[in-house]
Amino acid sequence: MEAKAKQYCEWDTNAETRAVVQGMLDRGDSAGLEKALGSRLEFGTAGLRGPMAAGYAAMNELVVVQTTQGLALYLEKVFGAADLAESGVAIGWDHRASGTLNSEKFGLLAAEVLLRRGIRVALLPGLVHTPLVSYAVAQCGCKAGIMVTASHNPREDDGYKVYWSSGAQIVPPHD
Repeated sequence: MEAKAKQYCEWDTNAETRAVVQGMLDRGDSAGLEKALGSRLEFGTAGLRGPMAAGYAAMNELVVVQTTQGLALYLEKVFGAADLAESGVAIGWDHRASGTLNSEKFGLLAAEVLLRRGIRVALLPGLVHTPLVSYAVAQCGCKAGIMVTASHNPREDDGYKVYWSSGAQIVPPHD
């Protein structure tokens, strides 16, 4: 777990969440490290949802970047890199925030990951309601959509919902 914590601290660019994991590492808090890094958020009901906190078992900047990297690779496999790059992905977010973690930053990081892979992004302006991402996917001809929201869940949580090219939330086998 120590190696995993050190790697997390190397990869996490958010000073707040990195300091939490580094603090647990410095204190030898193996129970805390296991809780934060021992498992990952898993896709369910069209995406990820969890508390905004440090570690792989929570919603934070590193988890969003890694999730978007994986989503991009999957979309390229399904649609082909050239078709995906041209069609793109729609992205929106809501108002959720906790400390330095917030939906807007998560949405912008997801966009950055996609843009760096050469994938067009249809970035919705400002705070949006969840159905607008679905609508944007259909209207812009995108291959997928990402809505950063935890919807009706506790305010400490945030989420990463994924929509397919149909504008509907992902279902098996895509989830």
